[in-house]
Parts: sequence; C-alpha cells; structure tokens
Amino acid sequence: MKILVVGGNGFIGSKIVEILSNTKHDITVMDNSETYGVISKEKLKELYKYRQRNWKSVMTLDGDVSNRNDVLKAFRGSPEVVIHLASYPRAKIVNNNPMLGVKNIVEGTVNLLWHCDKLKIKKFVFISSSMIYGHFSDGAKEDSDSKPTSLYGESKLVAERYTKHYHNHNGINYDIVRPSGVYGPGDMDDRVLSKFFAKAMANETIEVHDGNNKVDFTYIDDTADGIIKCALSDAHNMSFNITAGNAISLRIAAEKIIA
Repeated sequence: MKILVVGGNGFIGSKIVEILSNTKHDITVMDNSETYGVISKEKLKELYKYRQRNWKSVMTLDGDVSNRNDVLKAFRGSPEVVIHLASYPRAKIVNNNPMLGVKNIVEGTVNLLWHCDKLKIKKFVFISSSMIYGHFSDGAKEDSDSKPTSLYGESKLVAERYTKHYHNHNGINYDIVRPSGVYGPGDMDDRVLSKFFAKAMANETIEVHDGNNKVDFTYIDDTADGIIKCALSDAHNMSFNITAGNAISLRIAAEKIIA
C-alpha cells in the first residue's frame, strides 16, 4: 500500500514511518523541518538523524502542509492512505504565534482534505489531540464533551470538524486519533517528562508546580502502533483515544523517574 505521512520527521510521525518502512508498504514523507523556535537547526538535524536511523527505502519531500504546490507534489505518488501529523507540536507555541499556529493546523488540514477529495484517497487519518476535551477526568470517552482551553485544542477541534465535513459532503473516509502525553526516545527535551529526566540525571531538584495534575502518559511505540492500526484497518469514519488509559499524577511521575 502507498502511504503518505505528512509530518513524518516529527516525534510520532518518525516512529510510524520506522515501523511502516520495515514492512511491504511504500512510504512517502513530507515535512518542512520547522524548528518552532525551540531547537537549533543543528540539533534538529541530529534529532532527525536519530529518528530516521531505522528507516528503509523512504521517499522524503520538503514541504509545507499549508502550501498547495507542496502538497500536490507529495500526492504525485498516488498515495492510498494519508496520515496527517503536521502541526505545531505544543500548545504554548500556538499561543505565542496564533496566526501561524492556527493556519498550520486548520488551513493545512483543509489543504490536505481538498487534495484527498480530488485525487480519491482511500482514507485520511487525522492526528488530533486529547486537548480537544479541555480539562477532563479519567475515563473520558470519544463522545465526551469537547471544551478545549487553548488555541491549540480549539484548532485541533476545528480541524476535526473539517475532516468530518469532507466525509459528509465529499465521501472521504477518515479516522481521527487523539493521543495523550506521548513520551519516549527521540522527543525534544522541552516536554515535562524530558525535563524531569534531565533534572534527575543531573541530580538536581525537580520542581512540580501542580503535583496532583494527572496526565495519561503513553509510550511512543504504543501510540505509533495504534495509529498504524487505524490507518490500515477497515474501521472508517470514527474517532479513537489512542492512549495508555492509565493517568498518573505529575508528582508520582517525578518520583518514579527519580527512583
């Protein structure tokens, strides 16, 4: 099967590509190598080298998801499935630059959907976020109320609605995936668990501002595996919380890392 992974150089995307490239599938990656102002280009290059170390026979294209010509170029290989992960990866980044952040998430998704419709793609897999729920308690279901509390969550929710719109009006099959607290090797070092690990390894004090705040941390391999199962399955036009399903408090997470 021909699969286009948009945002395939990212943390989750690169693991998906690694798994798929070691199978019979034909994989193309489009990514724009954006630093988001949180990492130098030199360090990002090193990070990509690590993330891509186990890739096999992957075609890579440099392109912006909101640029129509870039997306058209990525579709020239006639993909059957599109996995869309291209997005500003942090709520804070979108809040700091909402004009670009919202455009990236919303306009980029619509751009891909338009091409999926015109080129008759079999399935569009949109990687959303658990942040579309806002503040939620353990056991949130896929049909729970959506009350995002950030521009990032709002933008992801709007992109979900456009995805459903293109199904209802244009017949595009989709799956929506909402990961939560993804962690593991190959991530940038500015997420909470990465910071905890860095502090612990340096024998420094870990400061937890809200120790009771719970996060459903999910290991990168499990997240990637769940997304791939969605992409390759016969399950269409559904939303999935692909998470560990076992939220723990930041205090306990910090204590485990110290131990």
